[in-house]
Amino acid sequence: MTECDVIKFYFCLYTMYIHSICSINTLGTINTHTPLPELTLVSEHLDAVEPSYAPWIPPMQLRRMSKGLRMGLTAAKSAINDAGVAAEDLSAITVGTAYGMLRDSETFLGNMVRQNETMLNPTAFIQSTHNTIAGAIALSIQCNVHNMTFVHKAQSFESALLDADMKLKEHPAKKVVLGAVDEKNDTLEWLLKGLRQGIEIGEGASFMVMGNTKEQAIAQLTEYSYFKSNDPKAISAKCAAILDRYAGTEVILVKNYTSSLPVLESYTIVDMSPVIGYNPTGSAMAMVYGIKLIQEHRKPVIVINSCRAYWSIFELAAV
Repeated sequence: MTECDVIKFYFCLYTMYIHSICSINTLGTINTHTPLPELTLVSEHLDAVEPSYAPWIPPMQLRRMSKGLRMGLTAAKSAINDAGVAAEDLSAITVGTAYGMLRDSETFLGNMVRQNETMLNPTAFIQSTHNTIAGAIALSIQCNVHNMTFVHKAQSFESALLDADMKLKEHPAKKVVLGAVDEKNDTLEWLLKGLRQGIEIGEGASFMVMGNTKEQAIAQLTEYSYFKSNDPKAISAKCAAILDRYAGTEVILVKNYTSSLPVLESYTIVDMSPVIGYNPTGSAMAMVYGIKLIQEHRKPVIVINSCRAYWSIFELAAV
């Protein structure tokens, strides 16, 4: 029995429709209306390129926010605006993050040490919790609905996706805000680069609004699966089984992994791994790029992601 057989998850309750997207990442900002970007880095060292936050966050609030919180709140509000939905149209806000708000956590812990645990500013503590982004989105749009943050290592976004899937089944007339955020700081880079030589740490925030109806949708998610495995044969067999369903159909593969999978080499492959880097929630950015490919080419897109032993596969199609 392979590790893939021991720890395996496969879910797809039914087709979900994507109505809008927004991703702030190493390529800049990708949203519903921007053209398909070239896979050319805009910044060095895989730093996310931040947009102007003025349309989305008041200046007094902005100066108190860390980079991850600014990116996440802006990406979510932009996607909500593009979808044309109001707070009462939503049934859930669900977010995945592997690291949470690293910079605020480090600031708060540093202040504890320097000030001997006295006279601490509560702002850094409040914003250091992992569910800060989901809560900030709800407060900003005044939306009192199911609000959940998943911290499941490299499958945090995938867990949030499953939650969104179940909420759409529970409330078929509503929509869901789904996304993922991870930021990096010097301490994280020092730790990870010390453990794994030669890796580049990525960051970014990617959000989308999903629903059950195809009206005004830009793409559909027909299937998704995720699993954990270090066995190349098991991984190849899983990918081949999915691709067999598309026999005779021209598909585009979006690659967000560094492993060698010869079974995929005959397909048109868009390699995103150099622009995503080591990012546990980079699968959300890869999915957004896959949706942009759908908008541009109107062909099925399969997004294959890996971060260490964690794999996920998203099957996207035009509406």
